[in-house]
Amino acid sequence: MRLFQPPVTPLPDDLYLDGQTAIVTGATSGIGLALAKQLVLLRASTVVLAVRNTSKGESVKRELLDDAAIKSANPDAIVRVMKMDAEDYGSVQSFAKAFCSEHKDLHILMLNAGVPGLKRHVAATNHEATVQVNYLSNVLLMLQLLPLLESTAQRTRSPGRVTWTGSRAIGNTSLEAKAPLAPGESVLEHLDAEANFYGLSRYADSKLLVFLFLRELRQHLGPEKVIVNAFCPGMVKTAMSDVLPLPFRLAMSAVKAVRARSPEQSGWIGLHAAAVVGAETHGKQLGDKDIWKARRLRQF
Repeated sequence: MRLFQPPVTPLPDDLYLDGQTAIVTGATSGIGLALAKQLVLLRASTVVLAVRNTSKGESVKRELLDDAAIKSANPDAIVRVMKMDAEDYGSVQSFAKAFCSEHKDLHILMLNAGVPGLKRHVAATNHEATVQVNYLSNVLLMLQLLPLLESTAQRTRSPGRVTWTGSRAIGNTSLEAKAPLAPGESVLEHLDAEANFYGLSRYADSKLLVFLFLRELRQHLGPEKVIVNAFCPGMVKTAMSDVLPLPFRLAMSAVKAVRARSPEQSGWIGLHAAAVVGAETHGKQLGDKDIWKARRLRQF
């Protein structure tokens, strides 16, 4: 790991999203909040915050609409808060159904909902919660909204965008030493088993699933109507590491003080993936602003 991360430049001055509708999952803090703010600053007409805690979402909405820069750049911005619990398939489906009934267009879907996965927890779906929140529910949401993304793209003659918050930490996956799995054992069965849970690598496991899903997706879905990609924002000053045990947390805090990026910079990287780069990134993950090559994952 390099001591310092490469500098990140702001988004182009001429990038505007006038008339566009966007969804951000996991939008109440950290990278998700930064993505939502960037979307509003770029003059998106409607930004929907898909959140588990709607009272917290309403607080974020007020924070965004009271922001002086947003008032100046996008005084007519619409920010909506809608409930979506990524631990529950029913909640994800209800959100998608409600959104599609209330909006005729969807231009950008930012799949940012995620948890660090240090402690094992079983979601309402009976899957391990980190895999459920970081991967499975995001896949379901994308598939539920894909028809609307495609119809919007056809109407506007511009491809829709789906951008995941990914991670280069996938190189730390617990699956690297276990491939191939036992005969007849599925990846989900393996990750759901309590005996196979290791908290310090479960986040990487979940993000590896995202990476592999994107790689497979590009074999079945072209970029003509919807471009789907992911981005790794690098190390960012968020509360994600606050759940680590105290020794790890203190060490991480020291490292972050030296090399972590601001949430605003993570927003620049995310919107670069969602609104600047094109079809060449379909089914791929960007590291910072460039297509990332996973040299350590050749066995997958």
